[in-house]
Amino acid sequence: MTITIDRLTDRARQDQVESLEREYFHWVNSELGSEFGIALDTDTMIVNDLAELEIYLPPDGAVLLASDDGQLAGMVFLTRLRPDAAQIRRMYVRPAYRRNGLGGQLFGQAIDLARTIGYSRVLLESPRSWAGAHAVYKHFGFAPVDAYPESEVPTDLKQYWIHMGRDL
Repeated sequence: MTITIDRLTDRARQDQVESLEREYFHWVNSELGSEFGIALDTDTMIVNDLAELEIYLPPDGAVLLASDDGQLAGMVFLTRLRPDAAQIRRMYVRPAYRRNGLGGQLFGQAIDLARTIGYSRVLLESPRSWAGAHAVYKHFGFAPVDAYPESEVPTDLKQYWIHMGRDL
C-alpha cells in the first residue's frame, strides 16, 4: 500500500471529489438512518459543495484527497468560517483503508494547513454517535464546544450532533 495525499489547487479532480462525496453521504445517511431515523438532503449538499468548490481551495481552504496507487482512499475538506477560524468538513476514509492511520494523517494535515494558512481556531461537527471519529478528534486536542453560528446542521437536527473545536 502506497498512500499519497494531494491538496487540490483547482477543479481538475472535481469528478473524484464528487465520487467520494457521494460515497461519504451514502454512508452518512445509512448511519443517521439506523441510529436516529433521519436523513440529510445529500444531493443538494453535493451540488452546493461542487458549485462552491473554490471555498475549499487555496488560499483559504483545502481539499485533501488520499490515494493508494491511484485508487481513492479518503478525503477531508478545510474551509474558512471567519478570519480567525476554519472548519474541517467531509472527513471520510473508505472502509478498506480504515484502522491503518489514514484518517489521522488526513486530519493532521488539515490541522497543519489551517495553522499554515493563519487560522487560530479549528471547528468541526459530527453526529453524536460517531465515537470512533470523536476519539480521533480528541487525540488531536479537540473538545466539545457550543454550536457555532456557521454550522451547516439544520436547527431541528442539532440535537443529534456534537460540535468540537481547538485553538492552534
